Amino acid sequence: MLFGHGGDVYSIAKKLGINPYEVLDFSSNCSPLPYPEELHDYLCKNIHQMHLLPEVDSLTIRSLLAKRYNLSEKNFLIGSGTTQWIFALPRLLKPKKAIISLPTYADYEDASMASDIDLIYIGPFPSGSKKDTVQLIDSLNKLKKSETSNAIIFLCNPNNPTGLFIKPDELIEIINQKPDNLTWIIDEAYAPFVAPDEESSILTKNFPENVIILRSFSKIYGIPGLRVGCLVSKGTIIDKLWKELRPWSVNRMAQLCVEFFLKNIDFEDKVRNYCQNEKSFLIDEISSKISSIKYIPGKCHFALFKLEKPLSASFIQKGLEKAGILIRNCHNFKGLKGEFIRISPRMHKDNLKLIREMENLCNNSV
Repeated sequence: MLFGHGGDVYSIAKKLGINPYEVLDFSSNCSPLPYPEELHDYLCKNIHQMHLLPEVDSLTIRSLLAKRYNLSEKNFLIGSGTTQWIFALPRLLKPKKAIISLPTYADYEDASMASDIDLIYIGPFPSGSKKDTVQLIDSLNKLKKSETSNAIIFLCNPNNPTGLFIKPDELIEIINQKPDNLTWIIDEAYAPFVAPDEESSILTKNFPENVIILRSFSKIYGIPGLRVGCLVSKGTIIDKLWKELRPWSVNRMAQLCVEFFLKNIDFEDKVRNYCQNEKSFLIDEISSKISSIKYIPGKCHFALFKLEKPLSASFIQKGLEKAGILIRNCHNFKGLKGEFIRISPRMHKDNLKLIREMENLCNNSV
C-alpha cells in the first residue's frame, strides 16, 4: 500500500496552496512535542558529519539499546524504519503462511502478499475492550499445528488502529505454548506510549528465539521523516538476518538523532504523559459535543472513533481538509465494519481547533 497511510500532508498542502508544515496532522501517530533545544545544538555541532559515511552497522545505537535491554549488540539490527523489516521478513524467512489478526496495520498483509505467502486471518477484534483481548488470546491458543507449521504471525502490540494491548507476560506465555517453527513478528511501534518498558515490552522479558520484535523510533521521538527503526531477535533468526543486512542502511543524521534520544530517555516519559493526557481531553470534548461519534476504548495514545449515521468518515475527512486539518479515515482497515476515524493528539491549541471544526462540521450536518 504505497498510499492510504496517515501523514500525507503534502497532498492537502498542494490543494490548499500552503506549506506542508501548516497542515494540522492528526492522522500520524507520532509525538507532537517540540524537540529538546539540546537536540538542535547537538545536530548543528555535528552537521559536518554529513561529509562522512554513516556507521556501517549503526554500532553506537545498537550499543545503547543493548545496554538498555540487557542484550547483546548482535541482537539488534537498525534499518530505515520498521517498514523496511515488515516487507523484508516474509521474503527472507520464506514461510508457507502468514497469520494476521484483524483489524490491524495493512502493511502486514501487503508485505505477505508481495512474497506470495498464503494468508490466515483471525478475528476481527474491533472493539478494543477486555473482551477482545480475551478472544484474541483464545484465538491464538486455538491455532492448529497445520496453521502454525512453518508460518509467521504479525501481531501489532498495542494494535493499530484499536489500541488493543496484550501484557508482555501474557504474550510470552502464549508464545511459549506454540511450536518453535512459528515465527512471531511483534510490532511494538506504539509500546512506549502505553507504559515504560517493563510494563509494555517483551524486550524486558526472556523472549524465545522464534520471536522478532520491531521497534519504531519515528513515533515516540517524532522523527518519521528520518526513517529509522530497529529489529530485535536471537539465535538462528538474527544470524540469518545479519547476512542479509545492507551497509549504510541508516543515514548519518538519523543515527545521530536516535543516539541523542537514547541518551535522553526522560523525553519518552514526557511524550507518553502528554499524549495520554491530551487523548483524554480529546475524547471527553468530542464525546460531549458530538453525540454521534463514539470512542472505542484502547490503551494507545491515539483514539479510534466509530461514527453513527448520518456521519461518514469521508464527510468528516473532506470537511476538515478544507480547514487544513488531516485525520485518519479508517476505511482501508480490514475487519472494521462501519465508519471509523482515528485521531492522534497534537499540541493543546491544535486540539482545541480540531474540536471546534469537528463540532461545527458534524452538528451542522445533522
